[in-house]
Amino acid sequence: MKNIIKVILFSLVIISCDPVADMEANIKNLTDTSLNIDFVSSDVNLRKILTIAPNEVVLFQEGFDIGNTYLEPSLIDYDSVVIRDNNQSILKIYKPNESGKNIYNIKNWIAKEPSKRFFVYDYEVTNNDIK
Repeated sequence: MKNIIKVILFSLVIISCDPVADMEANIKNLTDTSLNIDFVSSDVNLRKILTIAPNEVVLFQEGFDIGNTYLEPSLIDYDSVVIRDNNQSILKIYKPNESGKNIYNIKNWIAKEPSKRFFVYDYEVTNNDIK
């Protein structure tokens, strides 16, 4: 029993010494149409499809890391991001190395730090982005 208590106390000391960072990344649909955002990956297990109604916000990614003091969303697992309407018509395709407003470029996300080591990122899809 003493060994278990020692392990728990040691774990608490280790955890309390390392900073913990939390992150949440959201995608906002600022258009007047429902969108299906398909995060395409060569690994079918990583593929993600978000359905977002007009003026709605959907969580894309969340995470935490012990030992980091800064986190940001990552799209390295995705080959492309395809935005479709309800009829499955393709409205926009994002590729990793494209210039201009691109979901892969974290500088195009709105970043906030509402509290110490808690980061919130928002990517906004507007009517101009899909026309």
